[in-house]
Amino acid sequence: MVRKKIENIITNYMEKFMLIVREDLKKLSQLSEHERFANIPMMLEWIKSIAESGNYVGGEPLAITGRYVSKSDVLSDGPFIESKEGIAGYDIILAENINQAVSIAQTCPLVMRGLAIREVRPILTPILLSPHTNKVVDISSHEAT
Repeated sequence: MVRKKIENIITNYMEKFMLIVREDLKKLSQLSEHERFANIPMMLEWIKSIAESGNYVGGEPLAITGRYVSKSDVLSDGPFIESKEGIAGYDIILAENINQAVSIAQTCPLVMRGLAIREVRPILTPILLSPHTNKVVDISSHEAT
């Protein structure tokens, strides 16, 4: 019976994916706020279309600067990543599989104009079988079913 519950959860579940926006952070840091956010209207239309299809969960642009934390150091100079490209934002969507998520990412206006790259990553929702109760436990919500 527990196995059947797990199969039902897996077969009836739309997977979550993070569409990470990768852009040239040094170039972005040289733009005025108006220039950086000039593409917002077309991005909002794109997001609206994903939301209308029932596939949009949420997302935000990110600040160009931040903190880079390692075991022995905290760097705060920005853009703080040594590489030219960095994460400028993200969107979380629902898709049947990674292929559908990639297809959605390919329609992003920033990608279509060559202004950004979208990295598509599945979001894991760990589901475990509790050894004490033999109940399915979704550790992302801390509830037993």
